Amino acid sequence: MNNRLLGLLLVALLGLSACGGGDAPTPATGETGSRFGGAFADAEAYPVFASSEIVVGENRFLVGLLDSNDAPIGSADIDMHIEFYDLAESETESAFGTDMEFIETIPGGRGLYMARATFDSAGSWGAEVSVTGDGLDETVNASFDVAEQGTTPAIGARAPASDTPTGEEVKDLSEISTDEHPDPDFYRMSVDEALAANEPFVLTFATPKFCTSAVCAPTLNIVKRASKDFPAVTFIHVEPYDNLDDPSNLKPTKAVREWGLPSEPWVFVVDAKGRVVAKYEGTVTERELATALKGL
Repeated sequence: MNNRLLGLLLVALLGLSACGGGDAPTPATGETGSRFGGAFADAEAYPVFASSEIVVGENRFLVGLLDSNDAPIGSADIDMHIEFYDLAESETESAFGTDMEFIETIPGGRGLYMARATFDSAGSWGAEVSVTGDGLDETVNASFDVAEQGTTPAIGARAPASDTPTGEEVKDLSEISTDEHPDPDFYRMSVDEALAANEPFVLTFATPKFCTSAVCAPTLNIVKRASKDFPAVTFIHVEPYDNLDDPSNLKPTKAVREWGLPSEPWVFVVDAKGRVVAKYEGTVTERELATALKGL
């Protein structure tokens, strides 16, 4: 296995080539005989679950939509609704359902569907996904696994005190950032320094130049715009890879391991007590981030 993070999750959804190679994950096929198992041979549209971390409790559940040619078709013109089934309990009575919100991940209309979903038990779950609009009227079934806990810090958990790079340590920010237009304020303070200062902060793990999903730069730009409205909050950008000057030898940083990142990008909101109060995989909307920051 190469040293790139598992950023392949979003690659298939966005129709891009992965720098790390390999195949993007698709929904689990489920047990033999289950109506939530099997392929999508006759479907005009089918879902790909983009969340790399689905756990017991509340989740920010991300779904991509592909057509029969495996091309991304998610858009604001297409509506998605999901009924969730705890397969250990029933394949016919849903545990709950929700409408999915389309969120743009790359300027120009490409994006994913998102909703808050709370799962009360670990194990195999089924999803009945209904897609309507833009000439589509499709309902397909798929399954996925819910874990007891994730690899990233849980909501309410203490943030890891990572010693991340700062601008004071380098001659040029390009040594620690692949952002084409880095904001010096995002490299003023390390994570461990922000925790020691008892300051709320937003931490963005993103690599605009090497991002396998191509959403790192747009996500970082969203965070940079939000920072202008919250001057009392510290904003920190951390590249998830070492060896930025050697693209063939990128390696996850110590901070990536300490925060347990399974993919890229991630955005974390940490309060003045050092607790993680919100986290976002893949992308974050300005509305989501503003809501979290207003609650600090």
